[in-house]
Amino acid sequence: MAKSVSSKSIMSAQAIVNKADGLVKQREHFEQNEYARSNKRLYEILAEVLAMYEQAITSKTLLTETIKQMKLNLEVCKVRVQTNTLALTLFVRYVFRTDRQRSMNYSRTLQAALQQGISAGQLAQFIEDCGGVEQCKKRFTKSSKVVVKETMIANTMTLVEETLADAIAKPLATFKVPNKFVAQTYDKDFVFVIGKADKQGNIKALGAVPAYSAGMTKWAKQQMALFLSQQQAQAKKDGNAKQKDAALTAAKSAAKNKTPTETVGELLAA
Repeated sequence: MAKSVSSKSIMSAQAIVNKADGLVKQREHFEQNEYARSNKRLYEILAEVLAMYEQAITSKTLLTETIKQMKLNLEVCKVRVQTNTLALTLFVRYVFRTDRQRSMNYSRTLQAALQQGISAGQLAQFIEDCGGVEQCKKRFTKSSKVVVKETMIANTMTLVEETLADAIAKPLATFKVPNKFVAQTYDKDFVFVIGKADKQGNIKALGAVPAYSAGMTKWAKQQMALFLSQQQAQAKKDGNAKQKDAALTAAKSAAKNKTPTETVGELLAA
């Protein structure tokens, strides 16, 4: 059964999205009429984006619902959203509807501000003091939590590939679906299967997804890498209680870091 979302969360998320839609119009006016004359307005728009994000993250349910609505609206406009996109970056992209590199630059500017405890109300002055967006984004450094996560994925990806290769020869299960469900995916790297699990580890295969996504494949492998890495760390901890895993220690120490780490895929998969 799909996780229910309260009408209050849906309405609150819709209010944020409506505000973002209004900001899109302001951004268009700025780019068409003010861009060449004033960076100040750009900073103000970025501050309003940050304010919406600050409002959304007061509740994970609200953030997830807002991301869901923004993603759907962008897809209607033929703007592709990858699952590994940061939620904060999606807010930026929603308002600016621009290329990924420019969205990333703006997102890193906001992340740099958050790392230094800068609120939406202080952002415009912060960017001004930094010397502009280009200089401001250079202040952004990945949190130790993000670095640990990326390192864990990179170090375990070979094991993921080997595990998947072995599983092809010795699958957990094999079952038949109508040919039409795999007509577009049988020759791809993988086929996505929708299932329902219970806490005992029993999985009911509900069907095959009749489409393929390279982004989802990458995300799935990354999640497998994190899981296998965590399993290895736990085994190491069990084998030697006195030995501490450096990566997990770094992640724990970064727990209070304000750098946003939620991705679209993680939020929508929750």
